[in-house]
Amino acid sequence: MNYSSSIQSLWTEAKNYLELQKEYLKLDSAEKLSVLLSAVATAAVCIILALAALFFFVIALAFWLAKIVGGAWSFTIMGGAMLLIIVVVLLARKRWIVQPITRFVAGLLIADDETEEDPS
Repeated sequence: MNYSSSIQSLWTEAKNYLELQKEYLKLDSAEKLSVLLSAVATAAVCIILALAALFFFVIALAFWLAKIVGGAWSFTIMGGAMLLIIVVVLLARKRWIVQPITRFVAGLLIADDETEEDPS
């Protein structure tokens, strides 16, 4: 076995390895992107349905309050309650929205690499 054929063989194996790594990266990226997009789509549908349900609950509560405080005041109270909820969500957005999304995306991109290395 001569030196040039060893180098040629090594070069061929390295080239094949890089091609396989490139294909693996494409497949892994496609898998992670599909999981991420399906999570976003599921969250969007759930949020839309939750907002619709919340709308009906708020209207029902406003009509219930109308019997106690009057029609205009009940809707004013519900509007104020919604504004208060918006302020609370904005103040806690880092803890309630940003951090969970960051953990999800980081777990999606990082945790799979760790589990693939450990076959058990």
